[in-house]
Amino acid sequence: MPLAQLDSKGTSIYYEDSGPPVGIPIYTTLVIVHGALINSATFDRMLPLAPKHGLRLITMNSRDYRGSTPYTTEELADMTSPDIEVQASAVRRWGREVAQFLAYVCQTLRIPATVGAENKQAGGLVLAVWSLSGAAALALLGDPRTMGTELTSTLAPYLRKIILYDPPCIVYGVSPAIGLKWPYADPSIPPAQKPDAFVDWVSAYHPAFPTAPITAPAVRAHAVSLPLTPTLRTLEKHDFARTVDAGTSARSLNIMATDARIHVAHARRACFDADAVLPRVDVLALWCDQTVWLCTWGAKVFQDFMREPAEAGKRKRRMASLRVRNVNHFAHWDEPERMVRLFAEQIGAERGSLSSRL
Repeated sequence: MPLAQLDSKGTSIYYEDSGPPVGIPIYTTLVIVHGALINSATFDRMLPLAPKHGLRLITMNSRDYRGSTPYTTEELADMTSPDIEVQASAVRRWGREVAQFLAYVCQTLRIPATVGAENKQAGGLVLAVWSLSGAAALALLGDPRTMGTELTSTLAPYLRKIILYDPPCIVYGVSPAIGLKWPYADPSIPPAQKPDAFVDWVSAYHPAFPTAPITAPAVRAHAVSLPLTPTLRTLEKHDFARTVDAGTSARSLNIMATDARIHVAHARRACFDADAVLPRVDVLALWCDQTVWLCTWGAKVFQDFMREPAEAGKRKRRMASLRVRNVNHFAHWDEPERMVRLFAEQIGAERGSLSSRL
């Protein structure tokens, strides 16, 4: 079982690695981070497909998930502290752990650094953060304290793009009052039943979203589940057991309850103050148009950011949005070939405007 040692305290991260593509010396490495409750086994179908598309694919399990170091009692308490600054330190810790793993990939696995400039780059590293892990990436870009000088300097020659893969709006600190609920914000669901309810909710299929714009009435209409078996309920028993880490529900999932102001600050600085952290890193948001309503609203928040003018005296980060049609939140499991190809294309694609990407 491959483990990445993050620090001198023995903190380790479990990961899987497709290995370098044969015959491509300057390849790009794609690291994917999983979301809430569901660990990186959800990406296993993509791993053997990556090399033929010129990618090295590495998946990691965040701390508290299968094979990685659990959080301590003290670290878990930071997530629910009444002090917003302590909560913020817990969010930054998550972002720093992702950055430390990326540094391990760069230095220990010795991947190629980025070569070329602007739209003709090759090699290097792309970070894809699925679902809730978008909060870790925004903490990474949204506060210089998350990485500090040394980690930032380590990653600068490698990291060239961050892909927010179907993130929910809560990673931006937004919880819209539009009359819809989800399991972890529904008081009628007992805590012990929330993991099962979440499995059904998050991997359901919804009608393909109508054409833009994303509005509250359209999202409410879209929130009705189609009569299809949720993706996670189609897994064989052994696959389900190694993919769903239900034990995190009462532990590290408390990161979802951290103060929204923390995530607002991270998201806005990441997008509207590019020179603060890794100014050459672009951000691409993928929106799966049969996903859960929380992620559709996340697409709206990001598209609103794209339309918003730059702040005075600051440089806006290069951003793009791409709608992935006719897939739910688990496109990587249902259509792994399509998603590997999409990632490969977007990593090498020219930047486009919002209108050209929807």
